[in-house]
Amino acid sequence: MTWLTYLKRDPVPWLLDPVNPPARLLTLRDIFGRTEQSLGTEVALVRAWSPLQTLISRADSQNFWGRAENPFFGGPLGTFGTLNALAQMAVPAFPVAKHACESLLAQGRHIDGHIAPEDGPPGGRLAATGMALRLLWHFGYGEDARTQSARAALRQTILHHFEGMRHSGVAGSEMIACLLKALDGLLAIPESLREAEDEQALQFLAESIVAHRFDFEGRDAGWLAFRFPRYHDSDLLEFCHVLARAGKTNHPYFQEYLQRIVSEQTAEGRWLKAQLSPCTIQVERSRFPSRWLTFAAVHTLILTYGGNTYAT
Repeated sequence: MTWLTYLKRDPVPWLLDPVNPPARLLTLRDIFGRTEQSLGTEVALVRAWSPLQTLISRADSQNFWGRAENPFFGGPLGTFGTLNALAQMAVPAFPVAKHACESLLAQGRHIDGHIAPEDGPPGGRLAATGMALRLLWHFGYGEDARTQSARAALRQTILHHFEGMRHSGVAGSEMIACLLKALDGLLAIPESLREAEDEQALQFLAESIVAHRFDFEGRDAGWLAFRFPRYHDSDLLEFCHVLARAGKTNHPYFQEYLQRIVSEQTAEGRWLKAQLSPCTIQVERSRFPSRWLTFAAVHTLILTYGGNTYAT
């Protein structure tokens, strides 16, 4: 069976609606397989997008969306949180974002290489560094020496200090959310540029995550409330999308969880945004279909079951 078998209706034409240029860009790139070089028109439309222009107009020339000396100030509404959200939305690089990335690298990096707030448990540092890696690769700073030091620090923590983190006070599904952010950061490194230790850390994380058993009837019910964009929090759709990109689709838990996601689609083959996320750009309303969430669900199904005729 192909991915379309699991849908009540094909939502891909809806994803291409130019009302949401970033979601359209994601769809063309990751479902249709369009190259970056062929997407110039779509990139221009995203940069001209009204919500993005409003966000740029609110940025301070020195502090961006928070405080220059602390890019983590403001959490999801601050500079780090805003860059993280923009990267999830597939918003291409623009000058203010580039300057904010420079500030993050200058002010947010520890002497050991991690990019994270000063306080917090090791799991939180792991998550923040993973999120930083993803957004820095997205905005063109992946090969910067400072990003490379964060990459090395993340691998070191995963491969040599993981057991210590398990007893850090971050437990169960909270730790799984942290591990997902770290795995997402490693997946942002282009395959052609990954080193042996990247692959070792990536596989170790993916295997640790996919073996997690959720209690959806109890403490983990919130993982069934899909939202976008996400900060340190996570949900089952992100869980499956990240693991599908890591190639862990055959595990029985993954298959079970993916069927839960399939059961949440609407009659139009779309996925609803369960709640508003704290974010500097609010585009989609809660309890309405989300193009970003629907893209993630479709992409996960394609990666799992194949049969993507759009790519041909």
